[in-house]
Amino acid sequence: MTKVALSSIYNGDFTYDAISGTVSEAIDLLSCEMLQNHDIETVVIKPNLSYYWDYTTGETTDPRVVSSIIDHIRKKTDKRIRIIVAEADASAMRTKYAFKILGYENLCREKNVELLNLSEGEIVQKEVTVDNKKFALPINKILLESNLIINVPKLKYHRQQGMTCALKNMFGAISKPKKIVYHNELSRVIVAINKIVKSNLVIVDGLIALGKYPKKMGVIIASDNPFAADFTAARIMGYNPKRISHLNLAMKEKIGNPRDINLIASNTTLEKVASNFPRRNYLLQKASWKLQLSMLRTYARLIGDTIPPVLEE
Repeated sequence: MTKVALSSIYNGDFTYDAISGTVSEAIDLLSCEMLQNHDIETVVIKPNLSYYWDYTTGETTDPRVVSSIIDHIRKKTDKRIRIIVAEADASAMRTKYAFKILGYENLCREKNVELLNLSEGEIVQKEVTVDNKKFALPINKILLESNLIINVPKLKYHRQQGMTCALKNMFGAISKPKKIVYHNELSRVIVAINKIVKSNLVIVDGLIALGKYPKKMGVIIASDNPFAADFTAARIMGYNPKRISHLNLAMKEKIGNPRDINLIASNTTLEKVASNFPRRNYLLQKASWKLQLSMLRTYARLIGDTIPPVLEE
């Protein structure tokens, strides 16, 4: 069985102590034996840094969630283990600037942990087959050699996929900066990277969720399986998980099975969290965005301008 834990902040208290307590509660609900493994030497924490948007927009992982995870790891394991906060460059984002602008540089200095740009250093090509098609993806060697990978995605809508959470967050770990080249095969590549790089622990930041608009929800979702976390997140967002293309493909590729999910909630329910999510009509939004993007491309072609890559993503 794979576990998914739901925990919610009490009385809308968004202080650091409240956030830290909610994160720890969610992790403890999983009864994570992996954190008590004395052989752990290196932990990699992968947040979702999207462009240079502040966490208050609901687009990027709140650094307070990552800080809380670091505190929890040190409480449960040997404090001398190596902890790395890692992100890769994207088509419209340079990680070295994102770390500074979004507060991660200060966070890692205060917590005495490392920052790593996954697009730099020793990169290896890893091959994998998804849906009978072979892919070769560039991966930072640190990801492949770490003992524990903690995936810290956002609970948010995505124009192309409908939703983005744990599985899609690992797509951002691919070392190639111009990830736009993968977008014609996005669902397959999302599944491919998750077959190569296994998330041992998922902590979904739903403090500020992004649907039709950003909304303070104060929710943390924890799981020992990225598919299980995403399946639960899709239900919260009002989607049929089996109609999300990369989730459907992940099931076929044996990354997860909905029948194996054991949902544990401490002070809330899935139904309560779902009723609070600012839902949007994905099909309507997708059709509208395709029209807008088509018009932008026509405009760019006529005047010789370019479309910012972040819009294409």
